[in-house]
Amino acid sequence: MNKTGARIEFIDIIKGLAIILVVIGHTSPNISEILPYKSLIYAFHMPLFFILSGMFVSTCRENYSLQTLKDFLHKNFIALIVPFIIWGAIYMNFSFSNLAYLCFGSWLTFAHIHTLTSLWFIAALFAARIYLELFYMLVNKLKLKTQYAVIVTIPIFFTLGFCLPHHNDLLTQNGNFWSYDIAFIAAGFMLIGSLIKPCIKKLVEIKNIYLILLAIVSSLLFIWGFSLTDYTHEFMLMANANYPNIPAFLWCSLTGSFCFILAGILIYKIPIKKRILNFLGQNTLGIFLVHRHIVVSLLAFLQTHTALSRLSINTIITITALIISSIFVVLINKYAPIMFGKINSDVKKV
Repeated sequence: MNKTGARIEFIDIIKGLAIILVVIGHTSPNISEILPYKSLIYAFHMPLFFILSGMFVSTCRENYSLQTLKDFLHKNFIALIVPFIIWGAIYMNFSFSNLAYLCFGSWLTFAHIHTLTSLWFIAALFAARIYLELFYMLVNKLKLKTQYAVIVTIPIFFTLGFCLPHHNDLLTQNGNFWSYDIAFIAAGFMLIGSLIKPCIKKLVEIKNIYLILLAIVSSLLFIWGFSLTDYTHEFMLMANANYPNIPAFLWCSLTGSFCFILAGILIYKIPIKKRILNFLGQNTLGIFLVHRHIVVSLLAFLQTHTALSRLSINTIITITALIISSIFVVLINKYAPIMFGKINSDVKKV
């Protein structure tokens, strides 16, 4: 296998592991239910997705024009907005007022109309990609050094994201249009992803013992940062701009993501076939859109008809939901790929 293919495979493995975390996190769909494993996952799993997304964002091109901007918007409209609208409409009770709430694009409006609240990620990702496209256009126009511009811009994006007001009262407010404040934080993580991508590629080449040592150190740093906030009462919910401790949020996001990336690289280097993780990693958007209501239905059934422990129930739900979701993903990729933002079933999302 060539190096390019290898790099794609290890990132697919990391994304596959990350989507498993998402499913595990949703085995407790009640947002007010604070569980230790849920708090741990929510401390870094969405920033991890944005960091991974940033590794595939196009950096400065030689030329920018109105046509390149149109091409960019068209590509991202198909990849993100089309599945956003389709799945938002599928899950909600259709009415024009609910459609307006859907188009507002915040976690709170999705909760109001009882559609897929996870759609906030797509809204924030779309807005963040626009921010980055405009950023790279400016870097190109001013003829700046891309790497230096990225390093300077990361804290600016984070500052904007944390300082902009967020109307996040569940009962009386609707959040921000297209999660524009959260999107700045997402864009900051994506810039980090683009910045560290060359280093991550080099990690694949180093000895496993050093990877293990790095993973141990980063996990200890993550646990230390996690201990700075009392997550028995509140946890990090990036979807609604809920950061009980901003320094701890950034620390946990970075150390947790790095530890998880190292774990993915170590799994990649194990000399066995990893078809399941590769499949999940290549179809994260599909699993992300399909699994939530499968999890909720399974949870209601198992809690009502069994006396199993919570750990047993969550394990069964996670495995079963991934299997059922994967079946749906295969069928949709074959017969209706546009539902996942693909023009045809051969187009792969990254």
